[in-house]
Amino acid sequence: MKFKVCLFIVWFGIISLSSFAQTDSAFLNRAVNSLSGYFRIHPVEKVYLHLDKSNYLPGDTIWFKAYTVVGDQHKLSALSGVLYCELIYNGSVIMSHTLKLANGVANGDFVLSHSPKRGSYHVRAYTNWMRNAGADYFFDQKIQIGGIAFDGVQKKQSSRPDVQFFPEGGDLVNGVRSKVAVKSVNTNGLGEDIKGAITDNEGNEVAVFETQHLGMGVFALMPQAGKTYKVKIICADSSQFSIDLPKAREEGFTLAVNSMNADSVYIKVAANDKLFNSQQNTAFYLVAQSGGKVYYTAAAKLTTPVFAARIAKARFPSGIIQFTLFSQNGEPLNERVIFIQNDDQLTLKLSSASQTYSPRQKVKIDMDIKSGVDTIIANGVFSVSVINESRVATDENSESTILSNLLLTSDLKGYIEQPNYYFSNINDKSRADLDMLMLTQGYRRFEWKQVLANGSSSEIFQPENSLGLTGIIKTISGKTVPNGKITLLATKEGLLLDTVTDKDGNFKFTDIDLPDTAKIVLRATKQHNGSNVSIYVKQQDRPDIALKKETEASYNLPPDMQAAMQNNYNEYQENLKADSLKKGKELKGVTIKDKRLAKPDKYNGFGTKEERVIDVRKLQDYYNLELGLRAQVPVLFQPLFYHFMSKGPYDIGTFADLYAIPVVINGMHFHLEDLIGYNPDEIESIRVIFDIDPHKPPFVVMTTRQFSGTDTTMLRGVIIKAKRVNAPPDLSISSNLHGGGNADQVILGSKFVGCATLADCLTGKVPGVRIGTDGTLVNLRNNSKMSVILDGNILDGSELSRMDATSVLSVEVLINATSRAIYGSTILPGGALIVTTRRGGDNYVTGSSPGLITYPFKGYYIARSFYTPKYDGPKTKAQAPDLRTTIYWNPDLITDKNGKVSFEYFNSDTKGIYQVEVQGIDNNGKLGRQVYRYKVE
Repeated sequence: MKFKVCLFIVWFGIISLSSFAQTDSAFLNRAVNSLSGYFRIHPVEKVYLHLDKSNYLPGDTIWFKAYTVVGDQHKLSALSGVLYCELIYNGSVIMSHTLKLANGVANGDFVLSHSPKRGSYHVRAYTNWMRNAGADYFFDQKIQIGGIAFDGVQKKQSSRPDVQFFPEGGDLVNGVRSKVAVKSVNTNGLGEDIKGAITDNEGNEVAVFETQHLGMGVFALMPQAGKTYKVKIICADSSQFSIDLPKAREEGFTLAVNSMNADSVYIKVAANDKLFNSQQNTAFYLVAQSGGKVYYTAAAKLTTPVFAARIAKARFPSGIIQFTLFSQNGEPLNERVIFIQNDDQLTLKLSSASQTYSPRQKVKIDMDIKSGVDTIIANGVFSVSVINESRVATDENSESTILSNLLLTSDLKGYIEQPNYYFSNINDKSRADLDMLMLTQGYRRFEWKQVLANGSSSEIFQPENSLGLTGIIKTISGKTVPNGKITLLATKEGLLLDTVTDKDGNFKFTDIDLPDTAKIVLRATKQHNGSNVSIYVKQQDRPDIALKKETEASYNLPPDMQAAMQNNYNEYQENLKADSLKKGKELKGVTIKDKRLAKPDKYNGFGTKEERVIDVRKLQDYYNLELGLRAQVPVLFQPLFYHFMSKGPYDIGTFADLYAIPVVINGMHFHLEDLIGYNPDEIESIRVIFDIDPHKPPFVVMTTRQFSGTDTTMLRGVIIKAKRVNAPPDLSISSNLHGGGNADQVILGSKFVGCATLADCLTGKVPGVRIGTDGTLVNLRNNSKMSVILDGNILDGSELSRMDATSVLSVEVLINATSRAIYGSTILPGGALIVTTRRGGDNYVTGSSPGLITYPFKGYYIARSFYTPKYDGPKTKAQAPDLRTTIYWNPDLITDKNGKVSFEYFNSDTKGIYQVEVQGIDNNGKLGRQVYRYKVE
């Protein structure tokens, strides 16, 4: 009998939802129209970058293809024509490119230097319009460069994770059984498995749980009026602690949505007794939307405590679906998001003539594309990357793909761990785990209250279809110049534009199609041609960068993949060593014998540690100091990483490497990587000191000639003798792009007295740098030219001779390898001077000549072409080994009218499993990704 009653209640609920929706739809019509209007004014734009791989070596190129889409159907966007792509390290932008979008797509690349900091970087991409939603909705992918960084100190994690509880639909309600999701996150921001037991205030155990996937779990609970609940947490290390469960509401609705059925979604709306008795026969409404489009609505009256409905999954597109329960007055009460995985995306089929190939053999891949499970031919744009995954650490679950990004992570705030796990092998478990993610992560693209109130707040950032330049013209006394005349000239590109200022002295140029970085000249006059004015150019502001909560020492990769990363890096170092021997003079059988012990000091334990003094004369045949030391003292460069759990010499941690070996240069602490920035001829002495403990690494103490006073530098006829610096420079005001505090020297503008140009003022004030008569800068350590970064704009060093010293707030000097390497190829090889001006204010930059400024315009980046070698000619012994890990990259695969396309390339010399990955989108916004593998032996 009870079974029949339950069926009656469920069926009655379904009928009530349907019948009432037909008789009273005023609110639902308003909700649908308001949401449609909101997203018509505020369309959602997303961007995804297909990277060639996720782990890189120094000197590699990061290749990428950008797909920008808009709206609920993910069609390629025509809203924005400009895309910003950034390479970020330690919370700072170290490279940035501005790309011109053509029908929503663009190609780009980042060229890495040969000595970057090892560790985690982020690639970020966004349009100006996307900035309105906030940085949480930018494309942001973590990559590794040079493997995993290790600072020599194993970081200990807190044993107490952060544990949160998420009742389904929003809140626990007394007297109603609800599903409660739990999420446990450790101090690295990664999921950590726990167990738990829930007890009431009388000590009765009412529920237990155990997390199932990445620290996420679920349990059921029916809270009782007058009771409170605690949760005892048991961590993986058996430690325990207790926290309070969120307090249940005295009255309210619960909203439960079950999407585990293959073809249907089941909805249950329940009211507890207190709410039912007080609001019986009042109306409530249910709306389901995705991407701003409503796919389901229902209305009902509160005539029974429980209502239910079944909805076919085919009604919804793949992606996040948001269910919202509204009161009779239109107030949102409960919310639940689910993820639908229908067979409505592209089907990509890849094939080759064989599954086994030889090194340097030609390979042809055929691709056939269909839409979903149908036989409809799909035409679109695609990109392909081929890598040797045996040499590149890959983690399929952690990859960011066009499916996981555009359908899932781009709509959720916060970090999503292993996003591709939910797409790579879809089964009952992965669906259940994905539903737990929906319960714990949440969807926050908009607020219903604002939508229903017809809130149309003006967006701060507008879509950009082209590049522009804005600024202001002022008199020398600081007054704005209305109706002033200003021209823009780019001689090399043949561009000439002119405009006039408004009543407030503001000017604006639009539709500037120039490459990166084009030099332009701005000339300005008053309305009646007076030229005694100053031009202030508005600098492009960057979105803030939130430091990611992640710890390098616990990078979440399996041990075999960590080993692959390190082995790949070790092989790179061996190749570097081989190259150095070709370029220099090979020293056969050289033995470094002990020489007289240097004066006892703190470095050699006051005479208690073994010390070797290197003959610096034997280093002269090498391009830089690191290569010379590799030949003379190879023990310094022995890989300190043997296997995940192995023990070897200098065992200072699981991921220790040559960067963990300390180097003391002129009394300041560095690492071996910094030696690449020094020429052997500028070294006074080098000492290698071995610790008494054989398990600790040696370290290097080096003194330069400049520091010791045995070197002189000629600067415009003035002999500047280096003096000993007994203390590190004061870097307290350092504000350079890579986080501050890492400059080699900081010079305040207040020190520039009695000199006209900045070049004159700096002469004799920057040790290790020669300033030419034309203002050009040369780093004497590597005899390379240096750049000038003026208020964030990278200029040629000769610009110093045209800068007014009185406008300078500070100058920061970046000449050693550590400080300059993070800028990669964006600056000249010698490093840079970072000049911050005191003039302009509010992110403006100005010139020193009246009515004239030469300005480096940040134009469109011109992407490089991927070089694909051909090995179908005769072989010669002189051929260099091909050790590339990215074998092939093509960002412009275009299908023919039959949905087919082929591409071919040659394998490299490396053996292993080759991975072919194709990603893309068709003309209707359908997404596709496919991975194909073959063996090279």
